[in-house]
Amino acid sequence: MPIEANYKTYYAIHLNHWSETWGGVTYNKLLVKDFPDSNLVSTATTKASSIDFLYPRLVENKYILDGLAEGHFTLYNDNASTVTTVTAYTVSVKKTDDVPSNETILGSYTKNISSDNSVATRSYLTLPIYMTTSNTPKISVDANEKLILHIEFTGGSDLCISHANDSDNIDIEIKLPYAPTG
Repeated sequence: MPIEANYKTYYAIHLNHWSETWGGVTYNKLLVKDFPDSNLVSTATTKASSIDFLYPRLVENKYILDGLAEGHFTLYNDNASTVTTVTAYTVSVKKTDDVPSNETILGSYTKNISSDNSVATRSYLTLPIYMTTSNTPKISVDANEKLILHIEFTGGSDLCISHANDSDNIDIEIKLPYAPTG
């Protein structure tokens, strides 16, 4: 009988007055378990085709990500007069210690899309994430490592990745399947 993994849900946001340097990179974008106070100064979108969100806590115990990660992310068309399209996207979960360029991919999902991929002017498109995180051999996340959610897409130059600090309209959500090692 299959064993159901323990899942933890994270939301991706950008806080203007928070930053952490880890692995030689300074992050304002982070993964949170609960949305913080809505009065914190935050940024709702980033005009970039690639973005990383850091989970700022160190892992307390050794574990693996094993199973199906589920969620979604949202793109926003910043153009007031032109409809644009998304042609592909990749979402990855990585681990890294506090060493520059020392990331390991724990799971990745790439999708080419050619229908239902238009984003109307000043409008949003939400895309699903269903990513297998099982690795052979299993890759553990150790107590001195943090997680990174990486999102990238190909499409119109006016597209932004949405990450507002808004629990009523969740832009990015990822449920990760944790399993103990051993």
